[in-house]
Amino acid sequence: MTIAEARRKFPHTWTDMAYLNHAAVSPLSFPVREAVGKYMERRALLGIEPFPWAMEMGHRTRALIADLIHASAEDIAFVMNTSDGLNIIANGIDWQAGDHILLNDIEFPSNVYPFLNLKRRGVTIDTLQTTNWRIAPEALIDRLDPRTRLVAISFVQYLTGERADLVRIGEELHKRNILFVVDAIQGLPHMPLDVQAAHIDFLSAGSHKWLMAPEGMGFIYASPLARSLIQQASLGWTSVEDPFNFDPRPEDLRRGAARYENGTLNYASIAGLKASLEFFLEFGQQEAMRHILDLTGYLIDRLESRGVNVITPKDETQRAGIVTFEFDDAEAMHQRLLEKNIRISLRTGKLRVSPHFYNTEDELRRVYLTLFE
Repeated sequence: MTIAEARRKFPHTWTDMAYLNHAAVSPLSFPVREAVGKYMERRALLGIEPFPWAMEMGHRTRALIADLIHASAEDIAFVMNTSDGLNIIANGIDWQAGDHILLNDIEFPSNVYPFLNLKRRGVTIDTLQTTNWRIAPEALIDRLDPRTRLVAISFVQYLTGERADLVRIGEELHKRNILFVVDAIQGLPHMPLDVQAAHIDFLSAGSHKWLMAPEGMGFIYASPLARSLIQQASLGWTSVEDPFNFDPRPEDLRRGAARYENGTLNYASIAGLKASLEFFLEFGQQEAMRHILDLTGYLIDRLESRGVNVITPKDETQRAGIVTFEFDDAEAMHQRLLEKNIRISLRTGKLRVSPHFYNTEDELRRVYLTLFE
């Protein structure tokens, strides 16, 4: 699939809009809209009862997600959003007074609040103070101590766009038997991630950003180790094996991560997520990554040539699809860009541009020319 072919699947590209705000929320493609519509039509006319056909669609979607992150489908469960997923592990561990969790000072709140909430249980929250907007693996590792029980970090930071060295961090945490938790919403599906190689114990990601699916849908990866440690804080009728046997059996939990789903799922959004993943994989992950890195590199080079302070790392191994930079009167410039139908974000007084695999260099050039016209 070419970029031109991919663009035809997004109706907003038929206008003069340059949408470069995928780190906030993504547009829906025709394949996603059609998949959700077909699900709704079937529910209205033919398969009014969604079982078992919708459940089978859920199984196939779990398999797609598992392949994307090099996991088993048994390790995948659907959740409402990133925070919903992270609360499963935050509330499921048997915390003891004096246990430590290590965070950092530039995380998005979704990867902070579920753990801050554990202070009520006597857990200490350590926060790594970053230097020059960077989370150096060595600095994080140096902050570990014998009381550290869990480390949570984003795959890609929402503001800086820095891509974490998950393998380096995960290897060290694995040696020390420290749980490794990753918020992956800003890095999937366009950046390769191998949960086995990185020794990730638990991962959560919502689907309305780079995954380009409806809101209110996401997934978790819970490793066998994580599942063995999580004491299920909530329980529903689908949490047990053979849920259509309606005799109460709370001790008979499903073997896989689907035990955390608790009840009937948002199958309409799952249909959209499945269609989005299939569409993206038809384009190709490696091709998408290469194109996105080229686009972000193009913008970084031009901004730096004009003396702009770019916060996002220039090294390709340390960035993904986000470019954040400082700009005089950023709020006014953000408004000017909106008036020209160029959609980016204003975050903490900085401008953030986040192109996806179907965007073009011409669209990035529109940003650059508007900044300096």
